[in-house]
Amino acid sequence: MATQRTAQKVIDEAIRENRLGEWLCYLFAVVFVVVGVGVIIAGTVAGQGIVAVAGRMASILFWPAMREARQMRKENMAIRLLEAPLSMADTSKAAAEALRDAFTAVFANKKG
Repeated sequence: MATQRTAQKVIDEAIRENRLGEWLCYLFAVVFVVVGVGVIIAGTVAGQGIVAVAGRMASILFWPAMREARQMRKENMAIRLLEAPLSMADTSKAAAEALRDAFTAVFANKKG
């Protein structure tokens, strides 16, 4: 029972640590869109085609930020889902196998 509580604390801590990066990516996505649209509008009003193109480039940066935020969200969900196999594991060997299988399935295809 104590091992289950410890695993729960570790999982909660991992999610808390990952949450900041997730929200930072969301913030960047919003900033890139707002700044990009603002620059597009300013460039259009001023008749500056180059400025409008620069605004479009800023708006395009929305996609990488959202992709990273989605990946972090997926990882947070996977970490949270680890609670189920860990709580059902009777031995440390069974818990280790469950963790290995879960991490292989979620994190092995991640580049880097």
